[in-house]
Amino acid sequence: MRRGRWTPPTCARSRTGCAAARRTSPSVPKPPRPPRRAGTPERPRGVSMIPSPTPRVLHLAQSDSEGGANRAALRLHRALLAAGMDSRFAAGRRRLDAPDIVAAGPSLRRTDLAAYANAATVKPFRGRGGAPGLITPAALGYGRLGPDLLDAADVVCLHWIAGAFLAPRQLRALRGKPLVWRLSDLWPFTGGCHYPGDCHGYERACGACPMLGSRWAWDITRHGWRTRARAYRALDITVAAPSRWIAACARASSLFRDRRIEVIPTGIDLSRYRPRDRREARAALGLPPDRDLILFGALASTDDPRKGCAELMAALDRFADRPEAASATLVVFGNRPGAPVPGGDRLPLIALGHISDEDRLATLYAAADVLVAPFLEDNLPNVALEALAAGTPVAAFDIGGMPDIVDDGVCGRLVPARDAEALAGAIAWILDAGRRGDAVRRAARAKAEQRFDIAACAHQYRALFSQVVQTA
Repeated sequence: MRRGRWTPPTCARSRTGCAAARRTSPSVPKPPRPPRRAGTPERPRGVSMIPSPTPRVLHLAQSDSEGGANRAALRLHRALLAAGMDSRFAAGRRRLDAPDIVAAGPSLRRTDLAAYANAATVKPFRGRGGAPGLITPAALGYGRLGPDLLDAADVVCLHWIAGAFLAPRQLRALRGKPLVWRLSDLWPFTGGCHYPGDCHGYERACGACPMLGSRWAWDITRHGWRTRARAYRALDITVAAPSRWIAACARASSLFRDRRIEVIPTGIDLSRYRPRDRREARAALGLPPDRDLILFGALASTDDPRKGCAELMAALDRFADRPEAASATLVVFGNRPGAPVPGGDRLPLIALGHISDEDRLATLYAAADVLVAPFLEDNLPNVALEALAAGTPVAAFDIGGMPDIVDDGVCGRLVPARDAEALAGAIAWILDAGRRGDAVRRAARAKAEQRFDIAACAHQYRALFSQVVQTA
C-alpha cells in the first residue's frame, strides 16, 4: 500500500481502474467466505425481468433528505411505491414530515452527538500528512433495528448507512433476511474510507492507511475491515452497483468479491428534471438572460477536494483566454454559506449556496448552457444525471462512473483527469455546439430517458428483490 497524502486517480481512462491486479500478503487475514446456496452461480449475469410475487422491502438509510445518496434512496423507495410495491423507508435522521418515512434513530441532536463521537476516533491521526477527515469510522451506531421494523420485511435494502447510523456489527440483526446493498460509495467494503484514491488496500484487508498517514498495519482501518468481515460472514448480501466502475471495485475487494453483484443505475425523476424554456428558467431564478451560464455544483462543492474545484479554476484560467469567455458567467451552487467562492477573478460569478428545493434545482439545470463536473473520483453523481435529464450537456473528467453518464461528443465531453486545458476545451466545445443548435441538448435528454428513468430503475430493483427472496 502506498504511504503518504491522499491522491485521486490520475489516469485518463478509469473504467476498470478498481479492478487492478490484487496484491496479497501472508500477514493479511483472509476474508471469510459468505454463505452460498447449493446450485447458485457465483455471479449471475443479470437481473431476470420475469414477473414474480412482490416481496415487502425495507429501506435503511442514514437520512431521508441530506446528501445525494440519501435523496437517491428515497427516490427509489417512492418509485417502488408508485409501482405498487410494499416499500417502507426507515431513516436514521428523519427530517421530512411524511407518512411513508419512519425514524430508525433517536432525536437529531443525539444523532449529531453520536456522529461527532464516532468521527473523533480519527483525531489521533491528524497532522500525520494524511486526510483523516475522509475516513468515517464504524465505532458507533445510533440506529435502531427493532422487530417492529424488521418483522414485516421480506428483503432489506441498505443504502448509505455511514455517519454513525449503523455500525457493521448491528447488521447481524438482519441475519435470516436477504439483503440488497446499493453502493453509494466504497465504504461498505473498505476499512472506513469512502473513496480510496490510489490505494488498493481494500483488495486485501486495509491497514497502514495513507489517508491516516499511518504506517501501522493494525490501525483503525484494519479493525474496520475486520469488523465488517465478521459481521458479513452470516449475511446474505447481494450488491447493487450504480456504475460499472464501482461494480469493478466491489469485485476486486476482499469483502465482496464472492458476492453477487448487479449493475443498476441511479434513477432520476424525469418529470421533475426536464428541459424548460431557458429564458423563462433564468427569469424565475433571477439569472442573466443573455449570458452563457457555466454551472458547477455539488454538496460541499468548494470545500471537498474530490469535487475538483481547484481543477475547475485551473481550467477557467485557460478558458478565460478563449473568445467564448466574453459572454460566459460562472454559476456555483452547493457552496457552504459564508465560504469564499473562487472564480470571480476569471469570469463573472454568481454563487447560489445550498439549494434544498428540488424544483428550484431542476430549474437551475434547465437554465444552464453547460454543467461542469470536474470530480476527481465519484460513483454516479446525481448532479450529472439531473443535468442530463434537464437537457444540459456535461463536461467532465473521464473518471469513475462518468463514462456511464456522458457519451463523449454526443451529450457532452469527457477529458483526461486533471487536464485543465482539455477541460477548458470541453466547455468551449459545448458552448459552440449550443450556438449551432439543440442537438447536444436533445442528446442529453435522450440519454437520461434511455438509461436513468427512475421508473425503469425501480422495475429492475423490484425484479432483483423478488429473485433474492425466492432463492433465500
